[in-house]
Amino acid sequence: MAIPGHEFLTAHFSNNDRTTVESYWITPDGKETRVEYIEAKEGDSNWENLLTHIDIDELHEATYKQIRSQNEAFEDNVIKIAKERGMIYDVDELSSDVYKICTHLLFQKFDEVADKEKLFLYKLQLFEVEAVKECKDAVKKKELRQAKSLIEATKVVISIIES
Repeated sequence: MAIPGHEFLTAHFSNNDRTTVESYWITPDGKETRVEYIEAKEGDSNWENLLTHIDIDELHEATYKQIRSQNEAFEDNVIKIAKERGMIYDVDELSSDVYKICTHLLFQKFDEVADKEKLFLYKLQLFEVEAVKECKDAVKKKELRQAKSLIEATKVVISIIES
């Protein structure tokens, strides 16, 4: 159904079964927008009227775009919340915080048992450093594999880079 005093703006399916359409109508002055839910059922006068404003292919395309837009908004919100809670960091935005994090990780009290997984993950990242990848010194690489702390592993990589 066309809403009196309103012009068609857009529409998309609002459920997975694609049996309901959410249509948007706006006043000519653009000050008021109204939403109308229409059952996508052949023979229904509101559905038939809607199809005079948008064809089925355009409706499916609008639905795809709406879903994509909602997903992007959801992902942006998840990232925003994760950043606010300190769960993820944007290195370009960290500035001095990145140094605080590195300092904290490297110089906090290290427990060989409790921090075993941290050390393992840190070593994996160190082996991805280009200088370590290119290093032909088997002794240095063995020292890195056998390092018992983050500091010790860091020292080995520094010695590889400086050699």
